[in-house]
Amino acid sequence: MPTKQKSITVEESLKKSLKEVSDYKYAIDESSIVAITDQKGIILHANDNFCKISKYSRKELIGQDHRIINSGHHPKEFIRNLWHTIANGKIWRGELKNKAKDGTIYWVDTTIVPFLNEEKKPYQYVAIRADITERKRTEEILESSLKEISDYKYALDESSIVAITDQKGIIKYVNNNFCKISKYSSSELIGQDHRIINSAYHPKDFIRNLWITIANGKIWRGELKNKAKDGTYYWVDTTIIPFLNELGKPYQYIAIRADITMRKEAEEENLRLKFELEERVKQRTEELEAFSYSISHDLRAPLRAINGYAKMLEEDYNDLFDIEGKRLLNVVQENAKRMGVLIDDLLAFARLGRKKLAKSNIKMTELTEAAWIEVTKSTTTKYTIKIDQLHSIVADRSLINQVMINLISNAVKYSSKTKGPKIEIKSEKESGSIVYSVSDNGAGFENEYGNKLFGVFQRLHSPDEFEGTGVGLALVKRIIDKHGGKVWAKGELNKGAKFYFSLPIR
Repeated sequence: MPTKQKSITVEESLKKSLKEVSDYKYAIDESSIVAITDQKGIILHANDNFCKISKYSRKELIGQDHRIINSGHHPKEFIRNLWHTIANGKIWRGELKNKAKDGTIYWVDTTIVPFLNEEKKPYQYVAIRADITERKRTEEILESSLKEISDYKYALDESSIVAITDQKGIIKYVNNNFCKISKYSSSELIGQDHRIINSAYHPKDFIRNLWITIANGKIWRGELKNKAKDGTYYWVDTTIIPFLNELGKPYQYIAIRADITMRKEAEEENLRLKFELEERVKQRTEELEAFSYSISHDLRAPLRAINGYAKMLEEDYNDLFDIEGKRLLNVVQENAKRMGVLIDDLLAFARLGRKKLAKSNIKMTELTEAAWIEVTKSTTTKYTIKIDQLHSIVADRSLINQVMINLISNAVKYSSKTKGPKIEIKSEKESGSIVYSVSDNGAGFENEYGNKLFGVFQRLHSPDEFEGTGVGLALVKRIIDKHGGKVWAKGELNKGAKFYFSLPIR
C-alpha cells in the first residue's frame, strides 16, 4: 500500500476515534456530574451539572481544592480510604454527601477514575457522579420510620403481652411477656392454635362474637380469662387488631394484652364479701324485724292492762284524788297513749320488711290531696297548702300513701307554731327518676344534722316541743329504699325544711 494512502487511512481512523471520544464525553457531560482534579485534588474541570448541583460557578471552582464541597458528614477514616484507593491507581465507588455553596446538602453516587502516566502513577482523577439526593432523602425518611416502628415495637414488647396469629388463629409470634404469663416457651407456642390458652370460662357466643368482629376487619376490645400451662388462670385486658391485605381482608391478627389478674381477683373478692355482707345484713334485719315484732306484740298486753286500770281509776276513784294525784294519773294515761303509738309505729316498721311490693300506676296528685285531707281533718290550724300537678308513678300504692301521710304530718307538725304556716308539694323529672318534695316554713333544722333525721328514734326536737316517736321518717326511708329510690332533706333553723324522695321510672 502506498505511504500516502496509508497515512489517509490512519488519519481517518484517528478522526473517527476522536469523534467517538468526543461523543462519549458529550454523553457523560449531559447525563452526569463531572469534575477533574489533579493528583492533589485541585479542581481542573467542572461541567455544567457540577456547577448546577454545587451552586458554584465554574470560575469559583477551578483552582480550588475539592474540599470546597466537603460537608463534614463522612469520618476521616472514610476519606482516608478513598484517597488511599485512588492514589494506588484503583477505581473508587461509593456515595458521598456534599455541601453546596448555599449550605444545602446533596448526595451523589460517585465513581472516581485515576488517569495514570507511563509510570502507572495517577496524574489526575475524573469523578463521575449521579444525583441521588431524593433517593437518600427517601431512604432517611424510611430509616427514620423503621427506627420509630422499631422503637414502638420495643416499647410494646417491654410493656405488653403480645402475640401474632394468622387468619386461622395459628400462633406466629409471641413475646417474652406472653411466655412468662402463659408459662409456655416460645417453641411450645409457635405453630399452635391460639386455643392452647383457652380457659373455657367464656360462653361460645362470646368467643363467636369476638371472631366475627376481627374477621370483618374490626378491632375487638375486652377482657379474657386464659389458662396457663400449669393450669392456673390469669386475666388479660385485650385488644385484637386485624392486619388487612389489599382486598381489605385480614391476613393476620396482633393481640396486645395487659395483665389484670390482680384487679379481677380483687373484684371477685369484693363481690364475695359484698354478697356475704348482704346475706349477713339480710339475716340480721330479719332477726331484728322478728325481735321488734315480737317485742311490740308482747308489749301490747301489759299496755292494755295499764290503760285499763288507769281508766278504772279515773272513772271509779277520781273523787278520791287530789289535784296532784289527778295530774299524775293523766301523765300515766298520756305516756301509755304515746307508748301505744310507738308500738304501732314499730310494728309497721317491722312488717314493712316482710311486705312484698304490689305495684300499680299511681296518680300522685289525687293520692296527695287525699293524704292532706286525712292528716288535717282534725286540726284547727289554718294552713296555706299548694299541691302542684304531680307526676304519676308506678309503685306500691299503700306504701307511697304512707310516705305522703308521714311527710305531710311532719310538715304540719313542725309548722304548727309558725305564724301563717305554708306547705308546698312538688315533683319534677330527673334522669330516670321522679323527685317529689314536701316543704314547709316551720321550725326547720341545721343542715349538718340532715342525715340523722331518717334513723329510727332520731329526733332533733324534744317531745315537749313537738310530739312524735322518731319512727315516721325512718319508715319513709325504708319504703323508698324498698322501691329503689332515695330520700334526703334540706333545712334552715327556724325557716323551714324541705324533704325529698325519688322513685325510679320503670
